[in-house]
Amino acid sequence: MKMTLRQLMLFGCVARHMSYTKAAEEMHLTQPAVSIQLKQLEEPMGLPLFEIIGKKLYLTAAGEEVQKTSIDIFSRLDNLEMVLTQMKGLMHGTLRIAVVTSAMYFAPHLLGAFQREYPEVKMRLIVRNRDQVLQRLAANEDDLVLMAQVPQDLRLVSQPFLDNPMIPVAAPEHPLVGKVGLPIEVFSEDCFLTREQGSGSRKAIEDHLRERGVVLDNIMELGSSETIKQGLMAGLGISILSRHSVALELATGLLAELDVETFPIVRSWCMVHQQEKRLSPAATAFIDFMNANGANIREMLRNRFLDVSIN
Repeated sequence: MKMTLRQLMLFGCVARHMSYTKAAEEMHLTQPAVSIQLKQLEEPMGLPLFEIIGKKLYLTAAGEEVQKTSIDIFSRLDNLEMVLTQMKGLMHGTLRIAVVTSAMYFAPHLLGAFQREYPEVKMRLIVRNRDQVLQRLAANEDDLVLMAQVPQDLRLVSQPFLDNPMIPVAAPEHPLVGKVGLPIEVFSEDCFLTREQGSGSRKAIEDHLRERGVVLDNIMELGSSETIKQGLMAGLGISILSRHSVALELATGLLAELDVETFPIVRSWCMVHQQEKRLSPAATAFIDFMNANGANIREMLRNRFLDVSIN
C-alpha cells in the first residue's frame, strides 16, 4: 500500500472539516486537487474513505480506521521532533490538552505557568463538555485530558492533581443565604439551575443528590456555568457549581455560598490519558511539572481568587 504524508494530511483535513471546500481553503489548494489526492489514496485500498448521504459528507468504516492511523502517525512524528530537540537540550513541539468546561477557569493559568518554564512549547487548549472530551480521549486526539469525573470502565491512567469542591450558591438576596445547616432537600424546593446533559459536573451533582434521596422536580437547564451564574444573579433559583468557577463572584459579593448539609462535594481534577498511549516529551514534562510544583500552583491560583487545595 502506497500513501504519502501529504495525502494523509489532506485526508485528515477533509475528515476534520467534513468538507472538501474548507479543506482546500485551509491547504491553499483547489478542490479538484484535493479530490485527486484522495482518490489516489483510496485506489490502492480498494475502499472509499468518504460517502455522501443527502448533502453531507461522512467517513466510511475504512475512513474511520485510516483516520485513527493517521492521527497516530502524525502524533508519533510530533513526538520524534520533540525527542530530537530534547536531545539538543531544548524542548520544542506542541502540547495538546483538552479540558472539561468547568476546568476552563483555571486551566489557562496552569498552561501559562508551564509555558514560562518551557517557552518553546506551543500550547493548544480545547474546551468541551465531558461527553465530548471522552470522545476525544477515545480517538486519541490530545496529549492529555483534564477532567474530574473519570470513568472507571475504560483503560485509563489518571493522576489527581487538584481538589475540585462543588458548592451550593445563590444570589446574595436569596432567602436561604445566611441560614445555617440547611437540609439537602432545599434543592428540590426551589428552581435548580443546571448544566446540559453530558456535563461531568451535572452527573456528579445528580449522583450525589440521588444517593441521598433528593429528586429535582423544577430544573432550568442552561448551557454553561457562565449562563448559570447570570441566572443566579437574576434570582432565577439556586445551583451547585465548582468553587473555581464562582470564586470571583463570591469574593465580590455577586453570589453567596449556601450552608447545606453534605456539602461541599469534593472531587479531584485529574490528568488523564489512555493506558496504551505513548506520551510525548511535552506531555511527560507537563505531568512532571504539575507533580513537582503543587504548592506553587496552589498559591498562584489563590492569588487569582481561586481558593483551592492541592493533593
